Amino acid sequence: MKTFMDTLKKFFTSSTSTASRKVVAVYVIFRVIAVVNLVNQIIFMQEWGDIFILALTLALFTIPLLVERVFNIVIPNLLELIIIIFIFSSTVLGELGDFYGYIPAWDTALHTLNGFLAAGVGFSLIYLLNKNAEGIDLTPLFLAIVTFCFSMTVGVLWEFFEYYADRTMGLDMQKDRIVQVVNSVDLGEENGAVHQVGGIERTIIESRDDSGSTTRTVIEGGYLDIGVRDTMKDLLVNLIGAVVFSVFGYLYAKYDRQKYRFVRNFIPTRRK
Repeated sequence: MKTFMDTLKKFFTSSTSTASRKVVAVYVIFRVIAVVNLVNQIIFMQEWGDIFILALTLALFTIPLLVERVFNIVIPNLLELIIIIFIFSSTVLGELGDFYGYIPAWDTALHTLNGFLAAGVGFSLIYLLNKNAEGIDLTPLFLAIVTFCFSMTVGVLWEFFEYYADRTMGLDMQKDRIVQVVNSVDLGEENGAVHQVGGIERTIIESRDDSGSTTRTVIEGGYLDIGVRDTMKDLLVNLIGAVVFSVFGYLYAKYDRQKYRFVRNFIPTRRK
């Protein structure tokens, strides 16, 4: 019994070795919420898409600890706290709690933060390499460019994940948008000619099930854009977050580390 309780405690309090009590407390609260919902889904609801998201959330909570051990670095408390809050806000609150629907700016804010955080991680990796590897002396501008590219790569990979999660798990991570104008070559009378349909008031979708019955779905207000605009908006705000941190990273590396010392809150350091 004692061994089981010790294992349970280790699971809920698992964090980096330098995490403060407040950070550990946040881990515990978030894991308890995720586990309770996971058990409820498995036993009663059996919504496999939600089960996948909850399991993914618990797995993502291990990222700071794994990064710390693999790269032998110390992760600042503020960075670790923001990472786990970001994970919880995007999966449990955003997807399961439908905060994306209730709060229109929720998705935009999280993707902007993702661009900022990913840029911080990218800057940390290349900055540590530049400081500790012999024969390497990268310029601050090069550091900023690599930081930006790293963040945008992470953003693109996340959009890939959203796309395949929607296709394979029946989710709706790439949110749809109602549009009133459509440009398409397929609608043109001539081959290769782009035809525009504007002023769309409603879209009628007719579908047929296995029994042969036809169902009509009416989308009021326009045409349903399947995730394209959401993806482009996400990448755009990710770019904004990446640019902001890249600029601060450049200033930190080139000019005054004391003046821009807040950047240290996002830079892991090499364990001594």
